[in-house]
Amino acid sequence: MTRILIIEDEQPAGEYLTQLIQKVDPKTEILDVLESVQTAVEWLSNYPVPDLIFLDVQLGDGTCFQVFEQISIGCPVIFTTAHDEYALRAFKLNSIDYLLKPIRQESLKFSLDKYYQLNEENAINKVKYLEELMHTQILNRKSPRRSFLVPYRDKLIPLKDADFAWLTIRNGMVVATLHDDRNFVIDKSLEELENQLDTGNFFRANRQFIISRQCITEIELYFNGRLLVRTSPASTNQILISKERVPVFKKWFEEQA
Repeated sequence: MTRILIIEDEQPAGEYLTQLIQKVDPKTEILDVLESVQTAVEWLSNYPVPDLIFLDVQLGDGTCFQVFEQISIGCPVIFTTAHDEYALRAFKLNSIDYLLKPIRQESLKFSLDKYYQLNEENAINKVKYLEELMHTQILNRKSPRRSFLVPYRDKLIPLKDADFAWLTIRNGMVVATLHDDRNFVIDKSLEELENQLDTGNFFRANRQFIISRQCITEIELYFNGRLLVRTSPASTNQILISKERVPVFKKWFEEQA
């Protein structure tokens, strides 16, 4: 019986994946469904290593990078994500696999079959490579990017990171809104920008927004324990901080005050 750990911050998605795994392969045991970086690190520190982990890239209190940063994962990993991001192309080659949400039964079966075909030595080597890749990403984030050349019509516009008020996904593209309310399309994913921008000045509010500290004008209490962030320039869409990420956001904001 294959012992599987699921790390997924959205409860309905976790329940759906649990049911789908057991439907595809009844000879599996779901050990637990965890929702955050913190609970994942605690669980992996106190329980025997599972046979396989399904790991969501974007968690309630951070990203999967932060799990690898704090603990060594000694088993194969299958990533799940709602976005087909550039960085995951490497994971496709060097981890077991990754699945795009909504996860389809045939895709899950392919990933599990791929896992079962691996021998133990190959699986361990893949995990070691993946951990090295993760740590490389983490080290790269320590040298934040300060300058950008952004295409605009028939020109390249030089921008500094300090020019960005917030960045969001709009019509499938990443759009940067500057402090002077101009907008530019950025040819990068939010995940790439999150890894490149200075984490002292920029915060990943949710899956749709990265915000700068300088643009924040008000923070309101919102229902279900969330926070509503108001910015200048104002965003036409609400910028919400999930209940799980509220402590992380408060710590980030207060440390930069």
